[in-house]
Amino acid sequence: MRVTAVWSLGKEKFLRLFPRGRFVRNVAVLAGGSALGQAITVLVSPILTRLYSPEDFGVFGVYAAILGIVTVIASLRYEYAIPLPEDDETAANVLVLCFMLLFGMTTLIWILVYGLKNQIVVWTNVPGLKPYLWLIPLGMFGAGTYQILNYWAIRKRDFPRIARTRLSRGIGRAAIQVGVGFASAGPLGLLLGQLAGETAGSASLGLAAWKKDKALFKAVSLRMMREAGVKYKRFPLFSSWGSLLNALGLQIPPILFAAFYGAQVAGWLALGQRVVAAPLNIVVESVAQVYFGEAAGLLRNDPKAMRRLFLRLTGRLALIGGIPVVVICALAPHYFAFVFGSTWQMAGRYVQVLGPMFAMWFTIVPLSQTLNILERQDLQLLWDMARLILVLGMLLVGKVIGFSHLTAIVTYSLTMLFAYVVLWFLVWQQLMRLSWRLQQHG
Repeated sequence: MRVTAVWSLGKEKFLRLFPRGRFVRNVAVLAGGSALGQAITVLVSPILTRLYSPEDFGVFGVYAAILGIVTVIASLRYEYAIPLPEDDETAANVLVLCFMLLFGMTTLIWILVYGLKNQIVVWTNVPGLKPYLWLIPLGMFGAGTYQILNYWAIRKRDFPRIARTRLSRGIGRAAIQVGVGFASAGPLGLLLGQLAGETAGSASLGLAAWKKDKALFKAVSLRMMREAGVKYKRFPLFSSWGSLLNALGLQIPPILFAAFYGAQVAGWLALGQRVVAAPLNIVVESVAQVYFGEAAGLLRNDPKAMRRLFLRLTGRLALIGGIPVVVICALAPHYFAFVFGSTWQMAGRYVQVLGPMFAMWFTIVPLSQTLNILERQDLQLLWDMARLILVLGMLLVGKVIGFSHLTAIVTYSLTMLFAYVVLWFLVWQQLMRLSWRLQQHG
């Protein structure tokens, strides 16, 4: 009874940090499912680090980075438009359009991977990746399917189902990575587990959409898809390129660390991101998706309330995430060797210097959806381009100068930290301009 009382009190204090009402409930539901899924991922990590070598994790890290890049353009970001139409018929046409694009993009990626497989291995400096390149288009199709159906579920406010799929993703990923790791050597288990994690939950979301909204999909037509595609053309014109640049800014560094410093360094970085970034991503994704739905409604009905929501969440995300993250990361070198094995101590050093970057990312990225809501994808595109150039420039300069791998990690952390601060001010400026326009027309 005492444990239950303590849990209830702690939960109540945590939820007070967020705006009250439906927003809190939805964030809590999504974060709960994600937390269980990611907890499984983190809890099996000490087992995985004893089944797989840093080099195996390096292959996994490069594969996951490539998959992260191609997946963001799987449906040219039209999935972002699914929650926006006022009528469900238009939204259904957008969803079908997304799947048509997904089939086409998956075919294109398969052709590119097959034709460039030798060059990909040379560019990444990870020969162990070559036998598994065929998994990239499969992973792209599975992840693309999930993200399309996920945004339909967001439109329908079916957050409990999304939470359950996130749990199933964590279970599927962990079970395959551990099981195959015991059965065979090499990175295959890590890669198959990642594939399972990306695709798990798609069947549940798809069946729910078909059962509840089957009549809507019967009204889908090429004409309506074309009209919807034109109406939301800013997503492929700006968001798809912005998302690609964003993914490159996040995923190119692991690839470059492998190319410049070897698969072992890439493996240390992959473990650090798995243990720290993955749990943080629970709240980041949950807040971002719920914020997208809530703020889109406020933009139509009460723009001033949207600005207040933005400011409150900035402060509270910094409080519940930013400060604890810095403290936890500072202690990482002391527990990484103990928990994961002596060969992984350097991964703890990486996490230590990446702490401030993780904290700023946790605070700001969920709220960057504001630019999509305001349909200022052009600004998001410019920011993503600037960050990519900045990160690439710093890493390339470090390689030329002769930075050690640890110095390169420090440089990368500081560069990303600066970029996220600039992003916050950019979003705030757009909210202030919105308020000014409303006053002018008020």
